[in-house]
Amino acid sequence: MRKIRIYFKLALPAFMIISLALTWSTVVWSHGEGTTIVPKSLNVKSGSELEVTVNGLMGAKTATFHLTGMSGKYELGEFPISSDDFTQVLKIPAELPPGSYRLTVEGGGKSAKVVISIY
Repeated sequence: MRKIRIYFKLALPAFMIISLALTWSTVVWSHGEGTTIVPKSLNVKSGSELEVTVNGLMGAKTATFHLTGMSGKYELGEFPISSDDFTQVLKIPAELPPGSYRLTVEGGGKSAKVVISIY
């Protein structure tokens, strides 16, 4: 019983640290008040599709998406938009090496970024 208490005392702080790290990694950075990008998943397989929801690209006619990581910048495309808030499906390049990438959307002088992991 004593060993279980010791493991619990060690596991609880570790769980809290991991939870805080995951919460921090999902923070969305934006340039332009109220602009956000929220991916359906933060862990994506290369060669797959990723659905993202974008809010606040007011006045933009198009939205441009790209990934930036240690291995470089990868353009995901420019898409016409008819609303300030929209959902877009992005094709993740199959040749993308595994790692952390900053997913960025830009349009109408505004931008938003979020970090995702490619495996």
